[in-house]
Amino acid sequence: MFKKAISVFWEPSATFASLKQHTTWMDVIIPLLIVVIVSIVTLPYISPIAVSYQKGLIEKSERFTDEQKDAVYQRMEKQTNPLKMSIMTTISIIVKALVITLVLWFAGNFLLGGEAKYLVIFALTAYVGLIDLASMAVKYPLIISQQSIQIYTGPALFFEDNGSFLFRFLTTLDIFAVWKVIVSSIGLSVIYNKKLGKSVTIVTILWLIYGVGASLLGGLTKM
Repeated sequence: MFKKAISVFWEPSATFASLKQHTTWMDVIIPLLIVVIVSIVTLPYISPIAVSYQKGLIEKSERFTDEQKDAVYQRMEKQTNPLKMSIMTTISIIVKALVITLVLWFAGNFLLGGEAKYLVIFALTAYVGLIDLASMAVKYPLIISQQSIQIYTGPALFFEDNGSFLFRFLTTLDIFAVWKVIVSSIGLSVIYNKKLGKSVTIVTILWLIYGVGASLLGGLTKM
């Protein structure tokens, strides 16, 4: 399992070839658990900066009265309870993995015309999720040192945050997200025994759909 976790960074095809031959629930639990633990450990350093950023947005907003802003601040303070945040972080990571797995399983079994068990694709998603550790290793020190949650590792870095749809979409074009798309595509190609180009095309389209949807929803929450 350690070899599979390391290989997903350097030789992902080896990891997925191994999963194709034999997959257990530990291939899902261990990678997810690693990401959950690291995320919870870093919460005390990142969450105050994120909360401060959210408060700044609310303070600048003209949608709320002063009384409403105070109520939102109080609610945010309650949500920063360490135990509550740890539970919510864990649930968020698991739910996200389940949704991504369902999308990739649909892509492989229907769009690629292959056949694989849900558990195998769940393990694929869990191992690909380890790339988030690399993202944290790069972004979190910058977030802490600059005391700003607005750290980008993509084209959004070269644009001003003007709250536009284009900027929100550019934030989804993150180098680590691209890395995960490529590795996920390799995984589907290996597990379903399909050409890499076809799996890359399908996963990229699905990812772009997600990026557009997330950008639109982000705009709605600010209206």
